[in-house]
Amino acid sequence: MDADMPEVDLGLVWAKLCPGLDIIFRRENMSAKYYMGLYSTVYNYCTNLTAAHVPATADAQLNNNFIGSDLYSHVENYVSANTTALCKRCEDLDGEALLDFYTKEWDSYRFSAKVLDGVFSYLNRHWIRREIDEGRKERYMVYMLSMVLWKRDMFDTLEHKIIPAMLELIRLERTGHTINKRFISAVVENLVELGMDDTVSAKEEEAKRLDIYKNSFEKKFIEATRDFYTNEVSVFHMENGSCTDYLIKVETRIQQEDNRVTLCLHSSTGPPLSGCCNDVMITKQLEFIQAHFGRLLMDKMDDHLARMYRMCLRVENGLPALRKALKEHVQKEGLEALERVAAEAFNDPKLYMSTLLEVHERYQGLVDRSFSKEPGFMKSLDSAAIEFVNKNAVTLRAPPQLQPLKSSELLSRYCDQLFRKSAKMPDENEMDDIQKKVVTIFKYLEDKDVFLKFYTKMFCKRLIGELSASDEAESTFIQKLTDTCGYEFTTRLTKMFQDIQVSRDLTSAFKEKSADDKKCAEFQVMVLSSGSWPNFPTSGLKLPQQLVVTIENFAAHYQTKYTGRRLNWLYSQCRGEVTTTAFKGKKYVFGVTTPQMCTLLLFNEQTTFTAENIMEATGMDGKSTKAVVGSLVKNQVLKSDKALEGDEVPLNATITLNDGYTNKKVRVDLSKMTMKAEPVKETDNVQKARKSLTHTNLVTEVISQLSGRFKPKIEMIKRTVGSLIEKDYLKRSEQQRDLYEYVA
Repeated sequence: MDADMPEVDLGLVWAKLCPGLDIIFRRENMSAKYYMGLYSTVYNYCTNLTAAHVPATADAQLNNNFIGSDLYSHVENYVSANTTALCKRCEDLDGEALLDFYTKEWDSYRFSAKVLDGVFSYLNRHWIRREIDEGRKERYMVYMLSMVLWKRDMFDTLEHKIIPAMLELIRLERTGHTINKRFISAVVENLVELGMDDTVSAKEEEAKRLDIYKNSFEKKFIEATRDFYTNEVSVFHMENGSCTDYLIKVETRIQQEDNRVTLCLHSSTGPPLSGCCNDVMITKQLEFIQAHFGRLLMDKMDDHLARMYRMCLRVENGLPALRKALKEHVQKEGLEALERVAAEAFNDPKLYMSTLLEVHERYQGLVDRSFSKEPGFMKSLDSAAIEFVNKNAVTLRAPPQLQPLKSSELLSRYCDQLFRKSAKMPDENEMDDIQKKVVTIFKYLEDKDVFLKFYTKMFCKRLIGELSASDEAESTFIQKLTDTCGYEFTTRLTKMFQDIQVSRDLTSAFKEKSADDKKCAEFQVMVLSSGSWPNFPTSGLKLPQQLVVTIENFAAHYQTKYTGRRLNWLYSQCRGEVTTTAFKGKKYVFGVTTPQMCTLLLFNEQTTFTAENIMEATGMDGKSTKAVVGSLVKNQVLKSDKALEGDEVPLNATITLNDGYTNKKVRVDLSKMTMKAEPVKETDNVQKARKSLTHTNLVTEVISQLSGRFKPKIEMIKRTVGSLIEKDYLKRSEQQRDLYEYVA
């Protein structure tokens, strides 16, 4: 051989490589220079072979293939010898000792394989790659070849001991022992890496990569898991464990298995492991779990209810039975709560609402916290609420034809109390919170139009009587109703509210214009759009000249702003104040209706009138005259020479100013007193319809019939009952003292 010709003898080349490969597989230190020398030896051998022996012809390729194959075989045999030797070293090991040896040697081996792959990288690129691309079987990149040999010589030989050792470690951990989790995770990583295959496409490689892991370990692991938990559940029932203990145990086990997947196993094991646990511990025990749902609800064990929900959510058809049970329970709770307060809540909107809200908030909170606002449970709560809000012990106390209206009436009355001026007004945040609760109950009303009718009537009274505590609160609530039911639902309310705002501006502008006109009385007007407000009774009335001048001036002012509109005055809704010193010189300020005002002002001219004279002077009809004059007589401002007929004065009675009238108050509201006549007619009608009633039931019925007009006091009803007994309309039962009987 020529001295200048490169070394191409494989025996000599391998003799140079072998000491370096030994260093690599013994994991000893190697300098970069020595490493590069090994690489250069492989490179020179592969590139100089053709120049030394074969001319540059087509036959060179064949010879190169032969030499590459020979070198590849040497590498394969060398690595196989190492793996075989490793296998013999651990053939007597078992359990944790085997796993310890296997995982440590695997970590070292994998590192050596990567270094080896670097030494033979030229062979990888220029011969092995071509072999793989041409479809040659049993050809692998050097690193992949190392994996294949490890599987063949190590894992396949020891699999029958490695996998049982892993499963035994997992069993020990499940029974409370502390184990070295690294043994399991390291073997799992080993199995995944052994599944790599660089001879196929990336897509095929991804699909096949987990085959060894799943076939060798995962299937056996899932079977062992099923057996373990099947036995554990059986033992639990044999020991008569409680449902709450079972829920805690299952939740703990599921969390432990999730942690095991995260820390030790491949993520793809999560779904089959979860499915196995769900099937054994939940699906097959579903009847046992669901049977205790009602008891947990009754005992208010929200944490356990949350556990049960999370478990049943994991399996098919786990929730429908719970949703149904929740609906039935909430409906029962709502009906029972209202039955306990039925008598008091029948005419107490605040108690009625607080009872409804107490039940709803309890279970709304449960659905939010324990059931994660799951739509099915929300629907169950809503369905139950619709049932007990619209038909309950309170509504059933009303006459049959009024039962569907009772909830709407009480809710609207609650709103009326909420928005009226009072000593204890909630602050802005509290008001907003209360309004949201009202809207929550409102959504459950089956006939929202009934609520709207009640609410509109009371809203009208608040606006006209200037009884609203806060315009902002009124406006905010209307907006909430709009958001719930749409713009059309609240169009009238919005228009009514706008009318009041416009009226204030009109009044302010009119006052500025007529500030210097001494003929005008102090005056405030509300211009109500026809069609938006409830229908008010109209009546003829002759106003005093001072009021006539003021009204005419305002009408002229109004026409300058709104041409073509006609004003119709609603005297029945008008109120005013009359200042007087007619009673022993003491100053009084009477709050009166406009008909009362016109009547009282007549006594500036003379001190005595007949009721018929008053009717002619004021332009009122006979019925209105008797009622208005009767209210003033009853309040002792005027005197009549004839007795009142109920609350009315006879038209032939002579009416005089009561010089002896006294009152501790300076400001006296006479207009409200006219609305609170004793309920003789209503009491008599109720008793006549029922023939016999206990005192409590009679009082309840009278209050119900008068609730749309005013709320009579119990003392007033008692006086009326006494009056009817004196007049022989009623009598007490001889057998039962609190039972009244109607006398035909």
